[in-house]
Amino acid sequence: MKTVAIITEYNPFHYGHLYQLEEIRRLYPEGVRIIAVMSGNLTQRGEIAVADKSIRAKAAVDAGVDLVLELPFPYSSSSAEFFARAGAWIAHSIGVVDALVFGSESGDINELILAAEAMRSSEYLSKLSSLTSSQDNAELGYPRLCEMALSSVLGRECKAFFDPNNILAIEYIKALHSFDSNIEPITIKRVSAEYTAKDLGSGNIQSATALRPLFSSDPNSALSYIPSGAREVYSEALKNGRAPLDMARLDTALISFLRLNSPEQIRDIHDASGGLYNRLHNISFEANSISALMQKAETKRYTNARIRRAIWNAFLGVTSSEVRSLPAYTQVLAMSSVGRALLKEIKRKSNIAVITKPASYKDMGDAVIHGRELADKADSILALAESEAISGRFSLTFTPYVKKD
Repeated sequence: MKTVAIITEYNPFHYGHLYQLEEIRRLYPEGVRIIAVMSGNLTQRGEIAVADKSIRAKAAVDAGVDLVLELPFPYSSSSAEFFARAGAWIAHSIGVVDALVFGSESGDINELILAAEAMRSSEYLSKLSSLTSSQDNAELGYPRLCEMALSSVLGRECKAFFDPNNILAIEYIKALHSFDSNIEPITIKRVSAEYTAKDLGSGNIQSATALRPLFSSDPNSALSYIPSGAREVYSEALKNGRAPLDMARLDTALISFLRLNSPEQIRDIHDASGGLYNRLHNISFEANSISALMQKAETKRYTNARIRRAIWNAFLGVTSSEVRSLPAYTQVLAMSSVGRALLKEIKRKSNIAVITKPASYKDMGDAVIHGRELADKADSILALAESEAISGRFSLTFTPYVKKD
């Protein structure tokens, strides 16, 4: 039986994710075990997830995933390169994964591999370095410069490679190659709604971007786009005040931090370099919310996602060296009976610490302790984003969800 990993956010789990699971099982009719390496409470675009990671993991298992492992902060809230690299490292290091399956707008694995190989070449890196160092390109965002460099190397228009899921797909392939991994990369073409679509379309499959606001404005409508199993989990979370999480509840804390801490006090903060923190510090005195601050701060160079990541990294003291390092651990969030058996196999083969009990990380070495305590610090603050705020020590009592067959 094959074992497949997915690197995901499930923010929230929707019919597009269910379609992916069904396609994986179609690819492996003889049987397959599915592991989701799922982001924690802060997601890749620097946003707070619609629900706590324990809720999203439970929903995923109830909808058909066998085992959910955490992609912890700060990797979960990093740019595509570091998000993909960390997720692929966990999938590689647990020692049981045969294939990494990911969605893409392209749906053509050979084209994605071609792009990944080109982006690892000295010609591409030299061209990108030249573009980024040119003052003429100072106002262009990094993704646009990458697109220009790749187009130059391949000799054709490469804009499509920089659609959101294609970017991640290429980074997954690059990461697996850098680890000399035997994991096979497989892509499934996205269907229906685009990743960033803000408006609801026809059919069951909607973008997570369009669904998240509905959890606040029209919860019943939001639930209608969530598959059975996962729907019950989200319905209960809404009823108990555990969802949706609301970043606005942290506005005062974040704006206060930006006003109180000058650029001279903030050093080596990941994603906040190049004058971005100085810009945020200055604008914070004119803004009384993060949304207002972001409207004033966003430029072609400083994207919405980078600004959010810079704010969180500054607030939580995340350095570039921490993000550039590889994860020292992953945490088990939820599992089925198949997942329980799979976890026993992982514990025999894994080259990365796998945390199953709250306090067990304290015996796993300095790197694990540092990483886990940084993630716990983030989670303790994010607990305040719930309408019924839970304890900031929730991580010390959390145990994985086990689905009863």
